[in-house]
This record gives sequence, structure tokens and C-alpha cells, in this order.
Amino acid sequence: MTLVTEFDTQSDAFMNWLRMQSGVRITSKIELRDLRTQHQGRGVIATAAIEEGELLFAIPRSVILSVENSRITEKVPEISELDPWLGMIVTMMAEDRPDSRWKPYFDILPKTFTTPMFWSTTDLEELSGTTVLSQLGRDDAEAAYREIVLPIIRKHVDVFGKVDQSIDAYHRMGSLILSYSFDIEREGHVYENERYGDANDDEEASVEELPPVDESEDEEELAEAASDDESDTMKENDEGVIEVEEEDDSDDAEKFLKAMVPLADMLNGDSDLCNAKLFYSKDNLEMRATKLIPEGDQIYNTYGNLPNADLLRRYGYVRYGKTENDIVEIETQLVMDTSAHGLSESYLKKRIDFMVEIDEEEGEELLDTSIQISISSPAIPTSALLLTYILMLNPPAFRSVRKQSHDAVLSITRKELKSEEQRELWIEIINKKLAQYKTDIVTDENLMLETSPDVNFNLRNAIEVRLSEMRILEAAMKQVRGWKIKDKKRRKEFSARPSKRGRNL
Repeated sequence: MTLVTEFDTQSDAFMNWLRMQSGVRITSKIELRDLRTQHQGRGVIATAAIEEGELLFAIPRSVILSVENSRITEKVPEISELDPWLGMIVTMMAEDRPDSRWKPYFDILPKTFTTPMFWSTTDLEELSGTTVLSQLGRDDAEAAYREIVLPIIRKHVDVFGKVDQSIDAYHRMGSLILSYSFDIEREGHVYENERYGDANDDEEASVEELPPVDESEDEEELAEAASDDESDTMKENDEGVIEVEEEDDSDDAEKFLKAMVPLADMLNGDSDLCNAKLFYSKDNLEMRATKLIPEGDQIYNTYGNLPNADLLRRYGYVRYGKTENDIVEIETQLVMDTSAHGLSESYLKKRIDFMVEIDEEEGEELLDTSIQISISSPAIPTSALLLTYILMLNPPAFRSVRKQSHDAVLSITRKELKSEEQRELWIEIINKKLAQYKTDIVTDENLMLETSPDVNFNLRNAIEVRLSEMRILEAAMKQVRGWKIKDKKRRKEFSARPSKRGRNL
């Protein structure tokens, strides 16, 4: 049997199995196709015109693969004590067996991935400096496998003795959940609220741009905008159907269930071409057309308006030339190291403790792990300027600020935070961040022209991500250099800062 024939045979077997499941409904107007030549694996094609709102398929809750639907938990009670991610991984490892109810479904799920989790060390080096590499989490995942998953597997040899229990199987299931799963409301919670959406990794409710901050005529200030990850909201329709969003990272164990939804996850994702959405009713998950789909067109769901870094990390692809959602993340540790160099540990600790108080009491994120700058708004966030401002204050100035209320500190305006010292500092920070990348913009622009995704898929994707991030940093640098600062004298509150051997505050 050729690879092509085996691929199609497995697709047919899966569709036949799915149609035989009680309560499943699938329109005759769709077909599962081999789209590997387009780097898209399987996809769903319209074999006839489909009207807006038309049902494509309905999958009963009893057919989805989840911890609750699997009988493995009866034999391995420890699964119920794990977090939703690990619980689902262990369940899928145990269910990937010849006698599993979902075997035809497992047969069509990918065995290999183009996500960076599976890249070679050489390929991963191409992602140096990028958001992808900083969020990969391979070491943490493997630590969880050794310390949590393996003891469970060894305890229940009767369940795991004849399945693949290797680290590769663990990574495969984790990647399947990351890229294929949905978070659906548990039965009994469906009508308690009408919101369902993103946190990941997301992931994937839409990201809405807020209006720009208009504090002055400064072009940089007028250009600044904030981005909030908000859940898409959809009212119940007359049929009691509510929209289901793609898998997200903010799991609510009480209300939400991480699940694999057969056929729903065969739809490829594209936020521009999206023409179908998954909804849930009391008993079913229903995929419906959101617009007219002509015969022969591919049916797309959406992963949300994600940056290419997240698309690559989670799904193993990027949208070439589509960078409107891209961001760059500057590590807060890098910012602090650059701002507070030469300061004693105790001196720095007082500043950090003060900002922790503000974060905890006011719900701010001055000390979040990273500072995000978007391509649509390449201004340094006000919160980041406040962070460096506090770190640069001399002892008397810091004592004065610490006596103020947290609201007063947070009300310091961008105009007040900007200074020649801040400009110099942020130019240094941005240059240090740019130095983390393997190449520079000019080099990557040339590589982009020379590298075809058909020849070196991983390299081309890495170039797309890092080039976009470096361009955002260059745009941020341009804005910092262009700050309009009325008083260009050295700021008194930054003078006479203690040296490493100086007096601790």
C-alpha cells in the first residue's frame, strides 16, 4: 500500500467510524481531503455550495475524547488529580491503543509535527531571541514527564504496559492537545454564562486594538495603543447554540473541559479565510458555516488573531507576509539588569518589593515576565517606562515616591516619565534585545528572498518570525529616538545614584 493510499484509507475509515457513532450528523456537502502538498495535512472541502448558517456536522458530547469520556480514569484514578493538561496527556497516551474506542481517530492524527518542540538544536538556534524560544517550555514539560507522569505509568502497568509510554509519545500527545484541542463548557455549565474564549497560548479569541493614547502631539504617544485578549461574546441563538472558541490557556476546571473533537479539528485555521465556527448546544458540538462557501472551497476555522510566533509554536506554521498581529517581548529581567546595573542587591530589592506591592494591590503588571510591544503600536508601554523610572531613582527621590499612594505613582504621565536618561536607557535595552537574534534585518531580508519554504520549511518560518520581531524593535527604537522632551537637562531625581558599593536605601 502506498503512503497516499494509506493516508486516504485512514481518512475513509475515520469518516465511516464517525458516521456510525450515535447522534453524529454530517452533511453530504463536505469531504476530508489530502492537503499535504500545501503543508496543511488533512482539510475539509465543500463538495457543493454551502449556505451561511448551514450545519456542516454535529458531534455529540459522548463522542468527544476527554478525561471524563474515557474509561481510563476508572483504572487510573490519579488522572483526576492532575491539572487538565497533564490529565489529558496521560489519558491520550493510554487511549492510543488497538482496542480504543477512538482508534480510527488516533489513526488520522499527526505522528510528526513542524512545531519547534520537535526541531533539531540547529534549527532552534534560528529562533534565538524570539518569543517562540522563550515560551517553548520543553525543559518544564520533560520535568513533568519524569516527576509526575512516569510514576503513574509505572504504577499502572496493566494500563500502560502495551502502549507507547516514551517521552516522544508524551510530547506527541502534548502537541496534539496544544494544536487540536478545544475547551468546551462542561454539561451543566453551558447556560451559566455566554462567554467563551481566550487567555493561549493560547488562543484564541480575537485581539481587539484599543484607541491610541492621546496625551500630546508627540507622534509616538499618539501611535501607542494597548491590546487586550478578550473572549469573543456570542448570545444564545434561537436554537440554544453558543459559539465555541479554540483551545485556550486559561483553564477553569470547574466549568471547562479540555477535549479533542473529531472532525472539528480537521479544519485548518486561517483568520482571514475563516468561513465556519464551532458552536455548542446542550447535547452537541455543531460546526456551522458563517458565510456562503462555494463548491470546491476549503472550509476554515480560525485560531484567532495570533502573532506568527504563537502560530509557529502552537501549530507549526506562519502566515507569510501577514504580520499585522505580531509582537515582540522584551524580558523584564533584561530591562531590570540594564536599569539597575551597579546597584546593590538590597537596594534593588526595596524597589522590587515596592513594585510588587503595587502589582498585588492595584492589579498592575510592572513586574510581569516580559514587556510586549506590538507591530501596530511600537511604543514602549507606559508601565515599562514606570518600571525603569522607579529603578533609576536616586535614594531621596525613591523615598519620596514610596511615601505616595499607589494611585499617585500609577498616575505619573508619559510626559513626566520621559527624559534623556530614559531615552538613553531604552536605546540600550533595545540594542541588547536586538543582539539576542542570530542575524539582523538586512541579512534576513536577503535570506527571505533566497529561502523557499519548500526547501527549508523550518528556516523560512524562523526568518519570518525573527524578521518581524526585529522590525518592531527598530520601530520602537525610532519612536524612542523621536521623543519630544521639553526639559533636556539631566533629571535631578536620577543624579547621585548609589554605586554597587554605595549606601543601601
